Amino acid sequence: QFSFTGKWTHPPAEDVVGALDLGGASTQITFLPGTTIEDSSTRALLRLYGTNYSIYTHSYLCYGQKQALKMLMASLYLGSPSSQQISHPCYPKGYQENITTTDLYDSPCVRAPSTPSPTPVLTVMGTGDPTACSTAIQKLFNFSCGANRTCGFNGVYQPPVQGQFFAFSGLYHTLHFLNLTGGQPLSSVNATIRQFCTSSWEKVQKEFPTMNRTHLRDACAASSYALTLLLQGYKFNHTTWLNIHFVHQVANIDVGWTLGYMLNLTNMIPSETPQRVVGLQRSHWTAATVLLAIMLILFFCLLTVICCQKNSSGYESL
Repeated sequence: QFSFTGKWTHPPAEDVVGALDLGGASTQITFLPGTTIEDSSTRALLRLYGTNYSIYTHSYLCYGQKQALKMLMASLYLGSPSSQQISHPCYPKGYQENITTTDLYDSPCVRAPSTPSPTPVLTVMGTGDPTACSTAIQKLFNFSCGANRTCGFNGVYQPPVQGQFFAFSGLYHTLHFLNLTGGQPLSSVNATIRQFCTSSWEKVQKEFPTMNRTHLRDACAASSYALTLLLQGYKFNHTTWLNIHFVHQVANIDVGWTLGYMLNLTNMIPSETPQRVVGLQRSHWTAATVLLAIMLILFFCLLTVICCQKNSSGYESL
C-alpha cells in the first residue's frame, strides 16, 4: 500500500500469500516458507516495491490436469487384464467409448510400450468406483522422500507448506463445478467428490444437460486428481486445507500464470522513486527572464534605429 507520507508500506511476511496453479501440462507451487530453503534449485528471488522475497517454487512438468489424465489412462491400460478393453474407475458407470492406441500415446508425457498393442482400437468402460479411482491416481506419483528430507512428490524437495494460499486455474475450475470453492472443510469435499464419482453416466447427464460431454466424463477424475495433488503431493492436511482459497479473481483481476510472469518481469524495473529533474532556482529564473527582456528591448531599439536611418537617407535623395 502507498501511505499518505509518500512511501510504500510493505506487508509482513506472514501476510504473503502462496500460489497453487494447475494447468493442462504442468502444475506449480510457490510460497514463502518459514525456514531456510535447502535446495537452491527451488529458490527464487522476487523483488516487489523495493522488498526482496526469497520464495520456494517448483513446477512439475506432465502433472497438469490434461497430461495427468492421459498418464492415468495409459496406466490403467498397462494394468488391464484385457488387451482390448480398459476399465476406468474414474469414469461414470455406464459410460463407454472407443479410442485408438495412437490416442493413448500421443503425448511426450506418456511412454509407449516397446511392443505395440495387438489391437489398434480399445474400448473404455466406466465403472464409477471412487476408491479404485483414487488408488489409480496415486500410482502416478512417487510420494517417498529421502532420509532427513522433506519433499513434495517424485523426490523434489519442498519445505512444509505455510501461510495462506490462492489456488486458481484448473484447481478452481475443477472444484467450482462441484460447488466446492466456498471454504468447505475437507471432510465435506471428500464426501461430495465420492458421491459424484459413484453416480451413473445417465444420472450425471440428466443433472448437467448443458455440460460438455468430455468435461462431464472427466469431472470425477479431475476432482480426485486435484485432491490427491494437494493432499498427498503438496502435503496439505485437514488443518492447512482451510488455508487454501480457491479463486478465479483477486481484486477483480483474473489470476493466472501470465499475471505472475508479468510481475516477475517487473523485477527489472527499479522500484525506487526516480530522482526528480534538477531545475534552476527561482532567483535564477527571475534573473534569466530579466536578462532576456533587456536583450529583446535592445534588439527592438537597434531595429528601430536602422529603420530610421534608412528612411532618412531615402528622404535626402528625394
